[in-house]
Amino acid sequence: MTATVTLEDALSNVDLLEELPLPDQQPCIEPLPSSLIFQPNFDTNFEDRNAFVTGIARYIEQATVHSSMLNNFCN
Repeated sequence: MTATVTLEDALSNVDLLEELPLPDQQPCIEPLPSSLIFQPNFDTNFEDRNAFVTGIARYIEQATVHSSMLNNFCN
């Protein structure tokens, strides 16, 4: 049997749930709203370019090793 619930009833049920005390007396830990400001930096003149290149080379090397392992297992 399906019961129909109106929007007003649903909203009043939500309001009642917000007033329901917590049984373990835990405080509400929901943070206050705050805004974020994101400023992307598309400058490619890295301070530590060598470290960046080394990191990328490491990932390329790992991908090559994984590829050769897959080729060996699949053949």
